[in-house]
Amino acid sequence: MRSLKDLGVEYLDLYIIHFPIALKFIPFEKRYPPGWIYDPESLEPRMEEDNVPISETWNALEELVKEGLVKNIGLSNACIQTIRDVLSYAKIKPSVL
Repeated sequence: MRSLKDLGVEYLDLYIIHFPIALKFIPFEKRYPPGWIYDPESLEPRMEEDNVPISETWNALEELVKEGLVKNIGLSNACIQTIRDVLSYAKIKPSVL
């Protein structure tokens, strides 16, 4: 919803999983946009991964399509194993790879 508001649109034409690695969530109130680094002020700034299956993320994208907030969903930077995995459970197939 924040992206739609910032862009001044009612829906997105395309929403993709840009890179199939789940990063630890950073609340918008803490930093927006969140970026790749979890805590840039730490002594050793780094990405922090989270244990979220890509199936959960894909399911959330499908819900956005069902709600009319997104028209198409897809994958980027995904290897063939990830693509085959998503295709095995996707109710809505990726529009782009």
